[in-house]
Amino acid sequence: MSGPSAQVDQLLQDYLHRTERQRRFAWVFTAIPLAVFVVLSVLVAQKGREYIRLSAESAQLNQTIQDQKSDLDKLKQTNDVQRLAIHFVQQQSPAELQKVVVYRLAVVDQVTAALKALGYSVDERVKQGNPALANKPVDTLSYGCGVRAQDVRTVAAALTNANIPIRRIVPAEVNREPNLIQVVSSSISSDTQKALSLAEISVWTRPTPLCSYAGR
Repeated sequence: MSGPSAQVDQLLQDYLHRTERQRRFAWVFTAIPLAVFVVLSVLVAQKGREYIRLSAESAQLNQTIQDQKSDLDKLKQTNDVQRLAIHFVQQQSPAELQKVVVYRLAVVDQVTAALKALGYSVDERVKQGNPALANKPVDTLSYGCGVRAQDVRTVAAALTNANIPIRRIVPAEVNREPNLIQVVSSSISSDTQKALSLAEISVWTRPTPLCSYAGR
């Protein structure tokens, strides 16, 4: 009995060893793909985050490029207007240039900076301002009967480019000095009213001819 019993025991041990090896192989074959899957998932997640970051940076860069292009177009437009204005001013002698009067202290520096380079004389008359219009925006050009339409267009365009919107261009009613361009507030306009565009300013013309006082 000892002989057959020993063989049975040996066969049982061999079976158990094979089963254990198979179990280990099965575990290894299961663990390796799982580990590969985990590694790939981590890599995909990292690449996904990198893609999102790069996409955001690309969108921001494109927006920056568009903003810079827009700023460049505005600068070019401003330079074109200034070149045309300077060309017009250079054709005139200093005595022919109309004086520009400002009554609001808050915009004196802006108006001066915009017009001095074009050769216009800017006169500050803050004490003569209308206190009843102190809370109204400075958005109107008032011109004397001797002021040329080109001067009005040049001043209006320069002020528009200096971020002083011009909503009305009207003949002078209070101070009617013939050769004055006055930068004033108006009881009619409001800060919600659309300002004149550069295109509208460029085709503006006087509704009446120059007065005889101007000698033209």
